[in-house]
Amino acid sequence: MQKKTNKTKNESTFAVRGYLKPESSFKTISNWESVAKQFLDLQSMGFDTRGGQIMDNPKLVSLVNENFSYQYYVEPTQFPKLTQKMVLDFIEDFVNYRVWEMRHDFEDHLIGIDECKFAYFYSRGNIEPYVLLDRDFTKRVYGNDDIETVSYHWTSLDGLRNIVSLMKEKKEIPLSTFTVQSKQFFRPESNYLVKIKGSLIAAFQSDTKSFSTDMGNKAANMFRFTLPDHEDNLCKDWKICDKNKTYLWNEIIVRPKSIIDYKKIDKY
Repeated sequence: MQKKTNKTKNESTFAVRGYLKPESSFKTISNWESVAKQFLDLQSMGFDTRGGQIMDNPKLVSLVNENFSYQYYVEPTQFPKLTQKMVLDFIEDFVNYRVWEMRHDFEDHLIGIDECKFAYFYSRGNIEPYVLLDRDFTKRVYGNDDIETVSYHWTSLDGLRNIVSLMKEKKEIPLSTFTVQSKQFFRPESNYLVKIKGSLIAAFQSDTKSFSTDMGNKAANMFRFTLPDHEDNLCKDWKICDKNKTYLWNEIIVRPKSIIDYKKIDKY
């Protein structure tokens, strides 16, 4: 769990759930293909990451550090089940196979896939693909990055204070909110239901396992872009994003503008 630091005299400190992922890890498919070709050139000369080791070659070390440093050096310290060997095995598979499948795997789900930016991070036992939900993504899908929304967000009292504080500071704080909830939210400590007016980033019929980035954006897991019956999870119109075929809750990702109302609810 990370905490806000550099506290001033009048500031409060709140815990930040999870980890902020670096946007420097995200690249377009073309950029990733270019990176993969550099790995393959070295592989043709006998230098690779096979066997879970970085062979002694300055260019190979540089490629790993430039493109997978967060995954290789940072994430194994955050997640005990992730080892550096697993990351190197992933790099081997990625440059040989996975990167060449990305356009085919994702193009049916995204508008302007060649302009989208992707990165791979650890999640529930695997290293999985995420797409960056920045303002360019929002404009491609909705034609506008300032569509007004009204939705709901579960949080704790400290979390509510944090949202208010960050809005006052005019900081970018993308939030995962909802308009439809079929299953009770799973965190007992999140017992404040907040009604929020915001601007739309992206809307999904079901939870996308999204996370925040260090540049004030969100990213969504591409393995959650397909729903039962092969329906798209991404909603082109957020106002009718309420089918919720997974019987969980939809995910309306917004930049909050103001808090309309909130109330404490004893859920458990």
